[in-house]
Amino acid sequence: MKSSTRIGLTLGLVAVAASTLAACSSDSTTSEATSATSAASPAATASMVGGMTECTEALVGPAATEAAIALGADNVFTLDNLACADGWAVASGILGSGSTDDDAPEGAPTSFIFQAEGQFWVPQDKAKVCGSDPAATTAPADATIPADLYTAGCAAG
Repeated sequence: MKSSTRIGLTLGLVAVAASTLAACSSDSTTSEATSATSAASPAATASMVGGMTECTEALVGPAATEAAIALGADNVFTLDNLACADGWAVASGILGSGSTDDDAPEGAPTSFIFQAEGQFWVPQDKAKVCGSDPAATTAPADATIPADLYTAGCAAG
């Protein structure tokens, strides 16, 4: 008799814990962040996917600057365009070295590809995410980058 009471009590506690966790995961922060994201410019943002960070120039820009510096300590990157889709981002701009003079950015057109991992934008290797046909004008079947971003991230700069 005592073991059936203990089992019932244990099942009751599990049910309470599960409902508490469910309530915690549906707070208003997610809906507020999604509302704020949808109100912003579609070219500069994307919806939050699975709690991932927003796709904005303010968040992806520093990651692009870090990616440029990783290629060379004196590198600077001027962000001209940000495209986002499905938890991915392509930052396109001018990669140069030396000065950050806004009047005359000098360098080569370049794009950096990022994938959101939680609250971070992680740089991706073009050779791995763009698929096996580097001359393609549309995403090959083995590309992991979303097709909407293929041209900006893989076929250009």
